[in-house]
Amino acid sequence: MSKSIPIPRSFSLIKKGKVSFLVRKDYKDRLLQQGIEDFEKYLKRGSQSTSYLEGRIFHPSIPIGDGEQMVLRQYIHGGLFQAFTGSLYLFGSRSFQELAFTEEIRSCGIPTIQPVVAVHQAILGPLYRAYLLSLKLPHSMSLIQYLQQIGSHPSCEHLAMKRKTIRSAGLLLQKFHQTGLFHGDLQLKNVLVVGDEILLIDFDRSYRKKALSLKERMKNLLRLNRSAEKWKRVGLPVTRTDRWRFFLAYAGEDVAIRRAMERAIRTYSLRYLFYRFGWALNRVLGA
Repeated sequence: MSKSIPIPRSFSLIKKGKVSFLVRKDYKDRLLQQGIEDFEKYLKRGSQSTSYLEGRIFHPSIPIGDGEQMVLRQYIHGGLFQAFTGSLYLFGSRSFQELAFTEEIRSCGIPTIQPVVAVHQAILGPLYRAYLLSLKLPHSMSLIQYLQQIGSHPSCEHLAMKRKTIRSAGLLLQKFHQTGLFHGDLQLKNVLVVGDEILLIDFDRSYRKKALSLKERMKNLLRLNRSAEKWKRVGLPVTRTDRWRFFLAYAGEDVAIRRAMERAIRTYSLRYLFYRFGWALNRVLGA
């Protein structure tokens, strides 16, 4: 496990055998009393299956008292690597890094989830498994679930709500990028809708720098657009107008980003054929 990862001030480091925990201090006593140090037994005893976040896998939730629940996310390789390595990682500590980064994002005023525990489980030598547990937000849904709920033919009221939500998402990503933050996996399932508020989640492989380049910003935008294309192919009611409304809210008066997107769209068709091949291959492999 990397020793260079800073421990946020509101968290404590706990070690038991081959398992290390970063635990939020105001939840520490409660979780220790519930037996979180014996992590595998804790998961079996407390987890409940839920589709809290739309994606490749289900995320179990764990009741922790006072009406609160934690959502468990186990780190699992995506794409072609999943068939060979599954949940095993080599060197570093993905969950500790993401927890620290999420706390940094929260300190920047970017709406996101509240992490409670990061878990690093050593397996053999530098091999490990990683988990991140965060507070479950009641009545929340991914942008995928939100668009499915709105449907293809929304009422005037729901259409206005949809437009407001899409615009809010564009403005949030604009703020995220202006703060120098880059999302490592920006896709529809990592945009959360909670009432009138939009949150960004899942910051594995994300980073921050003084200022993002135009190329980095476009990389995030095109990744999100690719996610929309992928879900549209399986029936998600997301239109080209929806995507342009998001982009225009994001771009504002920034002429450079508008021109970059126009150039990207002109060359997108060839790249889209490549991505369609990759999606088909993933379905064959069950990824």
